Amino acid sequence: MTICKLLNKNTEPGTRSQTLNIIKMKQLYSKIGNNDGIFALLGHLCFFVLLVASVYFYKERIIFADSAFQFFKIVNFEKINVEAYRYGAILPELPLLLAMKLGLSLKLLLITYSVAFIALYYLVFFVCTRFLKNTPVALSVVFALILCIRESFYYPVTETQQCLVFSVLLFAILQYPSFRNSFVQLLLALLVILLAFFTHPVALYTLTFLIGYNAIDKKQLRTIQPYILILAVAGLAFVKVILTNENSYEGKFFAELLQSPSIILNLSGTYSKHFFFDRINGLFLGVVVFEFILVLYLLFKKEYLKLLWQSGFSFIFMIVTLLAYNKGDSNILMERAFMPLALLTSVPLMKEMLENNRRYQLSKVIFLLIIVFACFNRIGKQGVSYRERIRFNQELMAKTARFPNRKFIANNKDLEKHYNTFWSYSFETLLLSAITANIPTQTIYPANDVAQLAKYTNNTNSIFLGAEFWLEWNIGNLNPKYFDLPKETAYVVIKIDEL
Repeated sequence: MTICKLLNKNTEPGTRSQTLNIIKMKQLYSKIGNNDGIFALLGHLCFFVLLVASVYFYKERIIFADSAFQFFKIVNFEKINVEAYRYGAILPELPLLLAMKLGLSLKLLLITYSVAFIALYYLVFFVCTRFLKNTPVALSVVFALILCIRESFYYPVTETQQCLVFSVLLFAILQYPSFRNSFVQLLLALLVILLAFFTHPVALYTLTFLIGYNAIDKKQLRTIQPYILILAVAGLAFVKVILTNENSYEGKFFAELLQSPSIILNLSGTYSKHFFFDRINGLFLGVVVFEFILVLYLLFKKEYLKLLWQSGFSFIFMIVTLLAYNKGDSNILMERAFMPLALLTSVPLMKEMLENNRRYQLSKVIFLLIIVFACFNRIGKQGVSYRERIRFNQELMAKTARFPNRKFIANNKDLEKHYNTFWSYSFETLLLSAITANIPTQTIYPANDVAQLAKYTNNTNSIFLGAEFWLEWNIGNLNPKYFDLPKETAYVVIKIDEL
C-alpha cells in the first residue's frame, strides 16, 4: 500500500500524522535492516569513535615524534609541508592551514590536525558507500585503519594509513558497475593510483593486489584494463627506485632487499620475524582470524584463483617486509610496516562475506562487533599509556618554569629512565608548554652528550635547538603567533631527578 493511499483526504489530520510517522519508522528500520544498511551503520559508528578518540587523544597523537615536527613546520612556516616527495599526503594539512587563516588558537590547531586525518578517511568511506554503492568495501576502510594497530593510531602522519585508504578507494572504483564510460573509470583509477603512490611506496603492493583481485572477481583477465593499471603501478615503482637516494630512509630499505639472498637464509633469526610472531596472539590476531575465515570461505566456494592470488600475495608481502625490516626499528615503525596485512585480508573478506549475501547476518554483525571492540580496546589502552607520558612532561616543565631561561638541555639517558624519548622532544615540549596553562613557553633538548653543546650553555644566544638533523633554529624566525621563546638567552643544563 502506498503512502498516498494511506494518507487520503478522508484521513483525520492527527491520524494522518501518526500514520506518516509509522511509515517513516518502517522505512528507516527497513533501510537499517537490509544487508548494506546495518554494516554501513557499523562503519559510521566506528568513525564516530575514531573521531571522538582523535579529539580526546589529540595531544598524544600530534605532540609526538614525527607528528610534532611536521605540525611545527606547518604552523611555523604557515605553508604546506611535504616529506620525502610524498605529495599525496598533504590533504590532511589543508584543514589545518584553513584553521590558521581563521585565527584559531594553537590548541585548536592541534585538535584540527588530529581530526583532519580521520575526516579524510571518513570522506573516502562516505564516497564508497554513497556514490560507489559499495558498503562491504567501504567497511574495509575501517578495518584497514584499526585491525592490526596499537601505537600507529598515535602516529597519524605515517603515510601508510593514507595509502591504504586510497587503495581501497581504487578497488571501489574498479568494482562500481554503473560507469557510463569505461574511459572515465580508467581515468579515475589512474588518478587514484597516482595519488596513492605519491603518498607512500607501499602502494606497489596494495594497488597491485587489488587490481589483480578485481580482475579475477570481474573476469577481466583477458581484457586490457587491469594490465594498463598494473603497468602504471610498475612504472611508478621503477621511477621511485631510480630516483631514491641510497642514503635516504627508503634507500636503506631498498638496499636491504638487494641483500635478500643472504638474509633469507637467516630469516628465522631476524628481528622482524620475532616482532611479528611474538605478537601473533595479540596485535596480529585479527589479521590471522580474517585470513583463516577467508581461506575457508574461498575453498568452500571453490574460488581457487582468488585464493591463490590472495594467499600468494600475502606470503610475498610478508617475506619482503621481513627482509626489509630484518634489522628492526622502533615498535611503532615495525607495526606500521605490517599494517598492509589488514588491507590484504579485510578487503577480500568484506567483499566475499557481505556482498549480496544475507545469510547468517546476525552472526556476521556480532563477529565484526567483537573484532571492532577488541581493536578499540587495544588502541584505548595505548592512549592511556601515552597520556601518562604527556603528564610526566607537563610536570617536568612545571618544575623548570621557575627558571627564567626557558631553554633547557637534559641528558637523554635521564629522560629514558621515565619514558621513551624521541628525537622530536624539543618540539614536543615547545608545543606542549605553549598550550598548557600556568606554564611558560619553553623547550627541553634531549642530549646524548651534554658536553658537546657547551657553546649553547656558556654563551647567550637566540638559538632554538631542534633535532640532530636540523639542530639550529633562529628564534627570530619562529612564528610569534604561537611560539614565544626568549632571545639572547643561554641554555641551562638540568638534572631532571634533582628538580
